[in-house]
Amino acid sequence: MKNERKMVNLEDVRLIEIFKQSPISIELYDKNGFLLEVNQACVDLFGLSNNIEIKGFNLFSNPHLTPQGILDIKAGKPIKYELEYNFDLIREKNLYKTTRQGKCYLECFINPTVDSNKEITGYIVHINEISERKQAEMLLEKQAKELQELNATKDKFMSIIAHDLRSPFNAIIGFSDLMIKNFHQLDEETFLKGLKIIESASNHAYKLLENLLIWARNQTEKSQFSPEILNLSQLVHEALKTIESTAVHKKISFSTSINKNLQVFADQNMLDSIIRNLATNAIKFSFKEGKVRIKAILTENGVCISVSDKGIGISSERLASIFEIDKHTNTNGTENELGSGLGLILCKDFVARHNGEIWIESTLNKGTKVSFTLPLKSGTSENQKL
Repeated sequence: MKNERKMVNLEDVRLIEIFKQSPISIELYDKNGFLLEVNQACVDLFGLSNNIEIKGFNLFSNPHLTPQGILDIKAGKPIKYELEYNFDLIREKNLYKTTRQGKCYLECFINPTVDSNKEITGYIVHINEISERKQAEMLLEKQAKELQELNATKDKFMSIIAHDLRSPFNAIIGFSDLMIKNFHQLDEETFLKGLKIIESASNHAYKLLENLLIWARNQTEKSQFSPEILNLSQLVHEALKTIESTAVHKKISFSTSINKNLQVFADQNMLDSIIRNLATNAIKFSFKEGKVRIKAILTENGVCISVSDKGIGISSERLASIFEIDKHTNTNGTENELGSGLGLILCKDFVARHNGEIWIESTLNKGTKVSFTLPLKSGTSENQKL
């Protein structure tokens, strides 16, 4: 009998040592979910000064457990789950004192203990920190997404070269050849019409190639990003001058509502490209004698710039994926002006480089409004208020 008692005591000692020295965090709860004991690994994991501070913590008040998870635990089901553990939330709810900050990722195993009558007597919780593994998984997911986007970029790039860039050159070559071969038979009106087609195709090819080169350089992160304090009204005025001939052809007028003293903190070349692309699109999808309005208003975090028209608008189906390069489809303007949609993609990329946002509101046959945000220069002076 004495030997048997010694064996039992020795076994208890071994179990206690395993509990204390285990590198895995272990928590012991009673049948009501109140914490009885934790080992040193648990103290270290949760940033506790000792194991006394956390005693009395209730398993069922854990804000990281789902309502269904709590029901399963109370029903005696062993559960395993992964969670993002927020120490700031623990501190906010004053559940216990911890020296740890921010978040980590945990893998938890909760097993009920039962007596001979299969009644729950308590719960044993094993916890491993898996932050490194989760970060590696998220990195792989991010890289997979980036690879998918790069493939979409490559496909769009090839599509533009194979189709969109070829089309204007086909028109240039075709009409040039036709005019040369029939030079003496063409009347002045027909000859002038052919020249206008060649001019239009040439302008489209040039603008497309320019956007293509800028976009490709931006995708490889080689484009220089040099933000500086800029006078927004002056920049918009200069940008509109470069596309004035396109507006004159369709008798489109510009209306601007920008405080002459308003300054933004932006890359000049990128902002110029954004304004020109959005204004060109507005002209393209406006009817003859229409009006394109460019407006800027101050917001809490910066300035919101919008370019709006009263043109053909965009369908809700196309609007939903208009910034997705792999889903973008071409749409001709009100006078069959060609386009690839690359300008909007470029605008999105450039706005993102400024930590801004871009969005579109549109109704078919009523018009479109494209808005984007930019940061102001440090401190907003009184003469900038609109």
